[in-house]
Amino acid sequence: MLLNKSVYQLASLLTFVVGAQAQEAAAPSNSDVVKLTSENFESFIKEHPLVLTEFFAPWCGHCKNLAPHYVEAASILKDKDITLAQIDCTEEQDLCMGQGIGGYPSLKIFKDHDLDNALEYDGGRTTESIVAYMIKQSLPAVQEVESKEKFEELIKEAEQPVVVFNGDASLNETFSKAANKLFNEFSFVSYPESKSVLAVYLPNEDEPIVFKGEQKSLEDDVDALEAWVKVEGLPYFGEVNGETFASYVESGLPLAYFFYNNDEEKEEYLAFFTKLGKEYRGKLNFAGLDAGKFGKHAENLNMKEQFPLFAVHNMSSNLKYGLSQLADEEFEKLTEPTKLNTKDITKLVDDILAGKAEAIVKSEEIPDTQESAVIKIVGKNHDDIINDSKKDVLVKYYAPWCGHCRRLAPIYEELANVIASDDKASKSVVIGDIDATENDVPGVPLEGYPTVFLYPAGKNAEPVLFDQPRTLESLLAFIQKHGGSKLNTEKILEKYEAEKKAADEEKGDGENEHDEL
Repeated sequence: MLLNKSVYQLASLLTFVVGAQAQEAAAPSNSDVVKLTSENFESFIKEHPLVLTEFFAPWCGHCKNLAPHYVEAASILKDKDITLAQIDCTEEQDLCMGQGIGGYPSLKIFKDHDLDNALEYDGGRTTESIVAYMIKQSLPAVQEVESKEKFEELIKEAEQPVVVFNGDASLNETFSKAANKLFNEFSFVSYPESKSVLAVYLPNEDEPIVFKGEQKSLEDDVDALEAWVKVEGLPYFGEVNGETFASYVESGLPLAYFFYNNDEEKEEYLAFFTKLGKEYRGKLNFAGLDAGKFGKHAENLNMKEQFPLFAVHNMSSNLKYGLSQLADEEFEKLTEPTKLNTKDITKLVDDILAGKAEAIVKSEEIPDTQESAVIKIVGKNHDDIINDSKKDVLVKYYAPWCGHCRRLAPIYEELANVIASDDKASKSVVIGDIDATENDVPGVPLEGYPTVFLYPAGKNAEPVLFDQPRTLESLLAFIQKHGGSKLNTEKILEKYEAEKKAADEEKGDGENEHDEL
């Protein structure tokens, strides 16, 4: 799925907060982190079956943030025959270049003494994440468990969701493929005594989530099995942070945020949100967000920073919903945090899923007058304009700070002038733009700025992305080719240029006559 700007903004915020506390990048000499150099690197890898190696620089801020977690994880993993090592790339430049290190920290996994096929570490950077990830690396993708005692022990001690299937031969290949793809996020277990063909056991939950669909729908469809696991493997009520956010995005479901002020407040609503998570499983994900760290994200959801807060973001359509909030003056007068009405939350969720809820759309005001031939579009009138079935509507989605947008602006302005110069074109084509940082455009996939879409007359629901050189001629040819108005833009441009040339010559003659006088 395409990620919209709100998703990117939260991802950036999560990354920033996770990296807020700086430490020394190099592990202390008395830690269990092994220091490797060009002299002992190869021999060490050949002597140890599983090594996670950090390539770092002492000045690197992210390396400093990682350091305490890395040291603690090394101590925990030492007894499991899993080694954590460090290489200082400011001292071992040739070694780091040989390993293709392009940034810091770079984490690589060396398995089975193989120096030539290191794996990129792509797990989280907390102690718990490192430990869980590396323990998984020491295990086969699918664990085979025969006895009930070992199975129950595995489920009891699991720190990640456990995906279990009963060993049915018809599902075995698909299950193995899914396990290899999702190996680092979930534990996959083959247990012949399982009562169901497929189930997910969540940590700290007594009952498994059982697959209730047709088994044949999964037998040859790895993507379907993977999609099911990604949804059912999430907690009923989880926590959004730098380690978990991607999982919520990948599930493809709307995400309901509960912004809380402190752990006590979160605990107060825990049972309620867990119940909702179970009730709306597969339709909506519920998660907490620490307002003290990530409160700024409320603005991305078109909400005020008034906590506690409940809001829902459909990341696929970029539609945002939330409970009504107090006026700023009223909120400032409060002496203690407000309480969320659980009935209001349930009603909002029901209305969203029924398509009855009204989304909160961020928008500038609709301008009273247009200042140029380029029509200024805002969130409030965006859909009305692009859905005009009698017109071709070309829209530039831009950000004020974007350099490429600024370079396109004069070309786009001239394009609008060319269209405005022709009577037929001016009535059948709209050239507009919208500041996407100040206006929501639900359903429009914006991967960068500027993005230009043409909504053809009569086929407005099938926009065409402009992906050609950003020239006047290319834009006009694009409108002629994909528009429903069937304009001859070449002739329109010729006429425009001829009239412009004549006007310039007339102006020049007038200036010469004035000089003579």
